[in-house]
Amino acid sequence: MYSRLIQNKERFFGVSGLLYRSNVLMYDRETESLWSQLKGEAVTGKLTGTRLEVLPSSLTTWGKWRKLHPGGLVLSTDTGYPRNYTKDPYLDYYARKSGFWSFFKLGPGEKEKELVVGIELDGQARAYPLDLLRQREEIREAFGTQTLKLNFDSATDRLQVTGTDGSKVPYMIAYWFVWKGIHPQTGRYK
Repeated sequence: MYSRLIQNKERFFGVSGLLYRSNVLMYDRETESLWSQLKGEAVTGKLTGTRLEVLPSSLTTWGKWRKLHPGGLVLSTDTGYPRNYTKDPYLDYYARKSGFWSFFKLGPGEKEKELVVGIELDGQARAYPLDLLRQREEIREAFGTQTLKLNFDSATDRLQVTGTDGSKVPYMIAYWFVWKGIHPQTGRYK
């Protein structure tokens, strides 16, 4: 999740329908620059090279969210468009074991559509299997100039990544094949 505030101006984004290395390209309506969803960076157009600020987010169930935020609101499905919001158009995609146009060779035990926690630090990329982190609840590892601490709270599905000094480290949750496509030299925690 990203902030839409860029150069002190709120931007509005849409989905371009284009993919770059198996990852969706967004566009901003004002400049029509294309943005890599995973990199959080404009890759073509007037704003090329501009980065988006990563905001904290969670991948959780509705039940856990509702328990933590009983007064939370949900967007209405009354959008003015005739779309059926009770049916997920991506169910077949989620069920498939492979992604779209994956071009890399898998290592032992790796699965293309395994969810990973991806981190970029000091010009390097690293991936941590989300299921492994859920099992262990904590992983510590030297990475770049920092010692990272990844904490997962299974009661809330909250993930927190901090550096040596305790500061929050931005991360992305993505399919392994997508992370690897954007970061071909990525390391992977085993």
